[in-house]
Amino acid sequence: MAEHIFVTGGTGFVGEHLVPALLALGHRVTVLTRNPRSSPRPELDYVTELGDGRHWSYTQVINLQGENLFARRWSERQKQIMRDSRIAFTRALVEEMAKAPRVRKLVSASAIGYYGMTGDEPLGEDSAPGQDFSAKLCCDWEAEATRASNSQITVHLVRLGVVLGNGGALAKLLPQFKLGGGGRIASGRQWFSWIHIDDVVKIFLACVQGNIDEPVINATAPHPVNNREFTDTLGRVVKRPTLFVTPGWLLRLLLGEAATLLIGGQRVVPQVLLEKGFEFRYPTLEAALRAEA
Repeated sequence: MAEHIFVTGGTGFVGEHLVPALLALGHRVTVLTRNPRSSPRPELDYVTELGDGRHWSYTQVINLQGENLFARRWSERQKQIMRDSRIAFTRALVEEMAKAPRVRKLVSASAIGYYGMTGDEPLGEDSAPGQDFSAKLCCDWEAEATRASNSQITVHLVRLGVVLGNGGALAKLLPQFKLGGGGRIASGRQWFSWIHIDDVVKIFLACVQGNIDEPVINATAPHPVNNREFTDTLGRVVKRPTLFVTPGWLLRLLLGEAATLLIGGQRVVPQVLLEKGFEFRYPTLEAALRAEA
């Protein structure tokens, strides 16, 4: 059945891949953006503000809104910007949804930062949240989205791992590695829970189509790797050496508190997807990297 889907953050990395897939399935899509002229598509509707939910015709909402965690150094002001772009925005979105008579589903992005930095422990959807800034950010973000859940509206929280694809993390890494300047980060033992953008799109589509009904989904590939294995694999794919090491102290100097996202690690398992028999297009890292390199 065709839906009218409202997508926030639809001009970002995930949205730029997801929106065409929704259109290809025959859905009508409206994208919230501050600048409709930046990525005009004649088949899309654009709005620049949430508007009055009483007049919405949307039947589903996909929330991808959120400031990039690496956009700037984490000053107290930047932390508040990151919180507002997720938590305050989602609160306002849910308030509009409460007025909307037709909305039946909210699929809201979150992140595996929810679990904090946990070392080698495998983490499923029922694992406890962490206590650092990024974990609390995700917890509060999810709490706002969950407020939309009622007898009429179903809520899915999609905890995204590091998304690999044409853009995202690889946009900066590939040129560096292709020039032979790639290498591991700190000890290289920290876990790297990744997923290819094509599989992210499949997960969101499965939620939209009702093929996944669980409230929380870890959007990560079934085979996480440590940073050393990621580095070696990417070097092998682009046929370049990976001799360099970026020490943890240098990352802390350059990035401040945000460096914990690179030096720490999480071994996240997509337990819900595996139990559902979800078929990953890219279950292994090397296949995912070769698709982009």
